[in-house]
Amino acid sequence: KKVLITGAGGSIGSELVRQCLGYKPGLIIMLDYSEFNIFTIERECQAYKNGTSFTTILADVRNRDSIENVFKKYKPDMILHAAAYKHVPIQEMYPWEAVNTNVKGSMNLINLADKYKAESFVLVSTDKAVRPTNIMGATKRIVEMIIHNMNGTSSTRFMAVRFGNVIGSSGSVIPIFQEQIKKCLPLTVTHPDMERYFMSIPEASQLILQAGAIGEGGEIFVLNMGKPVKINDIAKEIIKLSGCTLNEDATIEYTGIRPGEKLYEELMIDYESLIPTTNKKIMVLRSYTDIKDMELFYNNITNLLDITKYYDINMIKKKIMEIVTEYNPDNVS
Repeated sequence: KKVLITGAGGSIGSELVRQCLGYKPGLIIMLDYSEFNIFTIERECQAYKNGTSFTTILADVRNRDSIENVFKKYKPDMILHAAAYKHVPIQEMYPWEAVNTNVKGSMNLINLADKYKAESFVLVSTDKAVRPTNIMGATKRIVEMIIHNMNGTSSTRFMAVRFGNVIGSSGSVIPIFQEQIKKCLPLTVTHPDMERYFMSIPEASQLILQAGAIGEGGEIFVLNMGKPVKINDIAKEIIKLSGCTLNEDATIEYTGIRPGEKLYEELMIDYESLIPTTNKKIMVLRSYTDIKDMELFYNNITNLLDITKYYDINMIKKKIMEIVTEYNPDNVS
């Protein structure tokens, strides 16, 4: 198979590349907007030397012409879509960027996968798409809705995989805490009760591939993330593992919840239920959010993309609320 991996130089994308190399597909197409990321993952693949063919593409998923050129040339069988903006507070400040990358970019890939008759398309989603309070989660939820309703209208199997934080990814709390310890700074925690689901990058990537293999189309898969962990407890453990004593060698400073953040994340909401699969760590979300008026839904998305040209945070949030009814942002007038 020819496998296209977007965001191939990122935390999840690069691990998807590594795991795909082990399966020896016909071709791995690694696409990323960062030339440094492309350079790094290309060097890693060259060093792997197992005979698997690969190529790197420097491109922006928001540029449909550029992405269509990739589909025309390589005609990928499988698309693993990991490219996204994901840092919650930054996307609250620049929602037009989140909308154009996470929504427009994803739609470009979805439409081209359908047009060029790819076998399967897997969206890497997030638990922040559940009852979203932030732009990042809401934009991912919009794409989940598109994925869910592509079932039966395309020969491509479209599916999404939803999970929480991955340990060691860019922006993850553990590297930040380690850096703060190294510099003798207080470990910054937003709130003592803040908790998150965590999973290792290799495990999350493996489950993404497995979900893509078992999916029939239209599913939103949820990974079993175990129990949520308090960020405060992680900070205390990092202090302990660093050979320090809390409140003597190192302290914890509470900085306050940032824009768009929840105290806790959810993997599903009340009107949804989980169905087990053959893999105990992968479940299928039974969702009752079928879109009743598809024309209105896509018109609203078109309007949302047009609104981003005004760079008005409030306008963008209001339009997203019309598309994702469970989206509940702060500070909307």
